[in-house]
Parts: sequence; structure tokens; C-alpha cells
Amino acid sequence: MLAASPPSLLVWILAGALIAIWVATAVALFILHRRSLAAETQATELRQRVSQVMETMPGGFALYDAQNRLVIANSRFAKIFPAASPGSALGTSLPDPAQITDGGLDHYLENGSWYRLTRQPLAEGGFTLSAVDVTPLKRQEEKLAVREARQRVMLNMAPVGIWELDDAGRTVFANPQAGTLLGGKMPNSLAEAQLHQVLGGRAQPEILQQQRLQRSAIEVEHAGEAGGQPRRLLMSASGHLPEARNTDSAENEAPHTRLVTLLDITERRAAQAEAERLAWQDSLTGLGNRVQFLRVLEERLTAGGGLTLLSIELGGLGRLNERHGHGVGDALLRAAAVRLSQAVRADDAVFRIGGNKFCVLASGLDQKAARWLADRLFQILLNAFRHGGLEVGLTPAIGVSRSPPLSGDVDAIRRAGDLARQRSALEGTVVVYEEALGDEAEHSHRLREALAGAIAAGEFRLHWQPQVDAESHKLVGAEALLRWRCAALGREVSPAELFPAAADVGLLGEIDLWVLEEALATKRRWSGRDDAPAVIAINISASSLREQGFADLVTEALRHHGLKPEELEIEIPEDVPARDLDALAQTLETLSTQGVRLSLDDFGGGASSMAHLVQLPVDRVKLDRSIVRGLPNGARESAILRAVAAVAGSLEIELLGEGVENEAQTVALRGQGCTTMQGFLYGRPMPADELVPPLTNH
Repeated sequence: MLAASPPSLLVWILAGALIAIWVATAVALFILHRRSLAAETQATELRQRVSQVMETMPGGFALYDAQNRLVIANSRFAKIFPAASPGSALGTSLPDPAQITDGGLDHYLENGSWYRLTRQPLAEGGFTLSAVDVTPLKRQEEKLAVREARQRVMLNMAPVGIWELDDAGRTVFANPQAGTLLGGKMPNSLAEAQLHQVLGGRAQPEILQQQRLQRSAIEVEHAGEAGGQPRRLLMSASGHLPEARNTDSAENEAPHTRLVTLLDITERRAAQAEAERLAWQDSLTGLGNRVQFLRVLEERLTAGGGLTLLSIELGGLGRLNERHGHGVGDALLRAAAVRLSQAVRADDAVFRIGGNKFCVLASGLDQKAARWLADRLFQILLNAFRHGGLEVGLTPAIGVSRSPPLSGDVDAIRRAGDLARQRSALEGTVVVYEEALGDEAEHSHRLREALAGAIAAGEFRLHWQPQVDAESHKLVGAEALLRWRCAALGREVSPAELFPAAADVGLLGEIDLWVLEEALATKRRWSGRDDAPAVIAINISASSLREQGFADLVTEALRHHGLKPEELEIEIPEDVPARDLDALAQTLETLSTQGVRLSLDDFGGGASSMAHLVQLPVDRVKLDRSIVRGLPNGARESAILRAVAAVAGSLEIELLGEGVENEAQTVALRGQGCTTMQGFLYGRPMPADELVPPLTNH
């Protein structure tokens, strides 16, 4: 009987199948695992590459999903926005994505930086977000904005009007000052501004047009605001300024504009006009002044046809001002200007050339007509002037010069008129210039020139006239008299010429010091001589006596020469005005206190008066030769002698007679107590060696 098959084969078959399935499964799992590892590696590499690309970006970059959650970001983004991390939503430091438009959004951070955010939507949802640092750009924009704001302020505050015009002359831009200068409202165009160019000081009738604008400044006039004065403006234009091209224009041409500046010179022109008026016009009288006189004189001399110049001076105005004040003097000058202006023809010109001097220029007059006009003006000015309740008379002096016969030279005709006027002041009548006046003036000029070098050239010398006691006939004193032998003129110059010329050139003080030193040196040479005068007398000008330091100069000179003060006598000139006595008093008191003798020269013959005797500390009075000449028979001279002698006696002042030429005069003088004589009867002026001959050694 057959036995059953063992189960091992089936088992082995089943086991083999299971092993095959397991192996297949294992192989499949291995393959799948390998594939998974490869995919993961590939994804990691991709992420690394993406991360590397994101890190190379210049700014921050991030990827957000559709729920606005951060998926990935580079390190720059994380640094800019520290709160942003993968999986997080937009934080408070980031704006709403909806606010980020196509042009981007400039976002400000608390640390002071600016970033421009750009949003790019993704097709599958979500978006990318980039952040670029624009801080430098924003700061530059801020600077530009500040600069523009400042420029706007400057434009608004500028005192100059700034006006931009297009090619058609239409207003493009204007600052507020431009509107103010153009009547308060900015016109729409240049033509509406109603500007008129100023030429030759006058506004032209034509309105300023666009083509007449210039880069160099031109002066224009605007009518100004309603009811106001016209306004003067200084106007200049730039060249054409190109603007941005208009790409919509078919021709693609760049339009041009130009800038115009407006400077208000209204006040400057008004001040200039006033300055010109003052430059040509005398402010007190309204007449032309010295500058205009010279201009008109030259113009009329150049035109030819004959010209007469009347040079006029009103004498006595200085005394009037001292007595009644300058207000009265000014009123009289104005009145004189009116009289002169009304007395001449319409074509004649009247000028005040300074102080109390006037000039009249008259054309087309012959010699007779010129003299008639001068005499008429002389009489008109001689008539009394009335001011308020005051009636005042002035002393006119009028000199006449004409071209021809004088040359048509401005200086020549002026000089001739001045010389004639100066002679008119001396003679009290109208004087017409003659050649003799010019010769005399030339002589005076040469005299003054020579006088300036006379001391240095050693041309001065002293002569001495004896002063004698009439009873003892003894020489008691001598007066030093200045003499000048002028080499340039080749003659002796008289004191009558010398001292006025010295006063004109300001040399009186220098001459006084020379006389003082020379006289004291001579007196020192005479020291110890019984036949020499005990006292020497010198003449000193009033101008030197008014100098505060003159007394000290005299003291020093006496000390230097070893002389006593009582050996010197200073003669005070008789022409010292009474009003100047106070100015001399201090110097004279000092000299008198020191012991220097003082005498009043030429008393009774000129301006001296009893006030001189009373106010000045004099030791002696020298009677003028005009009084002595009339003695003993002249009733007037005898009366003056008695009066002076009585006053001098009561004041214990000595008397000296000058110009004594005969015994009868001596007797008359001695009868009134005058014992010291000086004159030709007792000796003429002579050199020092003749008055006191030098000692000779035998």
C-alpha cells in the first residue's frame, strides 16, 4: 500500500515563494529608498543654490506664500527686518503688501534708514518682496528739498524782481517783488506791463517790446500804482534758457524762456536828481552856484559873440551877521538875489558863487551898455534892504570885465572881473577892468613871491630912528624900522607895500620874530655904551600879539641875548579893533608883568580910541604924526592933543610925539607934558652903526 507524500516539498515551495517576495520587496524598498535619498539630496541642493542666489542679491529678498507667511528670506532681509522668520506673517515693521504698488514703496525704519520695497506676485499664489537701501538717495532728496525751499524763500525775499518770460513775452514765473514793482499785480505779458525805456533821462512813448530786451541793463519807467509817482527800474535780461523737451510734441523741440531782473532805482534817481540840483544850484538863494557859473561861462565864451562878466560883492555883511545874526544876513542875500534876477534880461544869468559874492553873465553888450547895466545893479544893491522892522544898507562892489577885448579864456576874464571888483571895493564905485589893474596885480604877485624868500636871502635889515628927551637932548631910545631891498624887483620896497603883502601870504608872524631877534642882537652889541639908547622899540603885528605863546617867545629871546625886559618896548599897532582888545589883553598883561614896556603906536590917527588907553596896560602913547603935523596952529589937532594929554596924565602914561619936524611943534608938545620926541628934527632912520658908531681900537 502506497504511503502519503511528505509535506516538506510544499513547505519548501512556499518558503521559496515567500523568500522571493521578501527579496523582491527588499529590493524594491531599497530602490525606493535610494530614489528618495536622491530626491532629498536634489531638493537640498536646490535650496542651497536658491539660498546662494538670494544671498548674492544687493538688497533684502524674501518669499511669502498666499497666506502672507514668510517662506524663505536672505540674510539681508533678516537683518533689515529682524522680526521676520520662516513661517511668520508680516510684522509691524513691514507695511501692508497692498500698499506696495507697482512703483514700489519707500519705507522708513526707526533707525533712520530708508528702504524701497518692491512686491512681485507669483502665479501659484504668494509673492516675492525685495528691499533696497535708498537712504543716501532719500537724504540727497531731502537736501535738494531743503535747498529748493531755501531758494523759494530767497526768491520771495529778494529785493530784485525776477520775471521769467517765454518766447512770446508771456509770463511764466515771477517772484512777489516783481509784482510789487509792476504796480502790485503781475501782468500776463511784457506788453501788459506798460514799460517805457528811458533814454536821455526821459521815458520814451513806445512800450518796451520783447526784441528790445538786452543783457546789459537798461533803465525803464513804469507808471506805478494808481495816483502814485512813476517808478524807475533797472532792467536786464538773460539769454534763452532751454527747458525739458516735450516728448509729446511732434517736432520734439525744446521751448525757451528768459529771465528778466528788475531793480527799483526810483529813490536813487530822486537822490541823484537832488544831488545834481545841489551840485548846480545854491541852496540859499536858488541861483546857480559856482560850479554852474564856471560851466556857463565856458559855454558862452566858446559860443563867442561877446560876453560881459559882472563880479559883485556885498560889503558889510560880516558886521551885519555879527550884530543881528546869520538869519538876517541870509535873508538879505536872498533879497539881493531877487533884485539881481529881476534887474537883468531874460538871457542873462545870475549866480551866487559863495559867501557874499555874486556874478552876472550878459551876452551881446557893448562897453556902454555893460557900464549902464553895472551902474544900475550897483544902485539897486545900494538901496536899503528891509527885513521885518530892520532897515539895513550894504556896500556893493562891482567889477566889469569883457570878452573881447579880453581873450576868451575863462581864467583871464574871471581874474579881470575879480581885480576890478577889488578896486571897486576901495573906490566905492563901479570899476571896469583895464590893463593897469592887471599890471598892478602882477606886481603884487611878484612882490609876494619875493617876500617868501626874503628872510632866507638876508634881504631884510633894520634902521633906527632916535627918540630924544626934548629938555636934555639926550638919546633915550630908538625905534627899529624894517627895510627891504628886494633883489627880484631891483628896488627898495616901502613898508606900505611890505606889510599888506606879508599879511596876504601869512608871513607877519615870521617877520615879527626876525625883527625881535635882530633888534635884541643889536641891543646886546650896544650893551655898556653910554651913547646907546637905553630902550629899543619894535613894532609887532596884532596877529602875533594874539598868539598865546608870544609872551613866552619874547621872554626866551631876552634871556638868550642877556637883556633885561625893561630894555625892550613893544609898540602896539593902532589898527587893532576894539573888539580884539580882549584877545590881546592876556599877552600884554604877561609882558607888562615881566617888565617889558608897552606903547600904543600912532594914537589919534586911525582906529585907536580912548578904549585902548583904558583897557590896555600901556606905558606910553605915541601921538600920530598927523596930529603933530597940525601943531601948533591946528585947532582940531590942538584939541586932540589936550584931550589925550589929560587922559594920559590921569593914567600916568607917558606921551611921545612922532613926526616932529620943527621947534614950534616941540614947544606945543612940551606945553602938554610931552617930553620925548621922534622925528626928522631929531634924526632920520639910520643903520645901527650910524646911530651908535662902533668903537675903534687905536
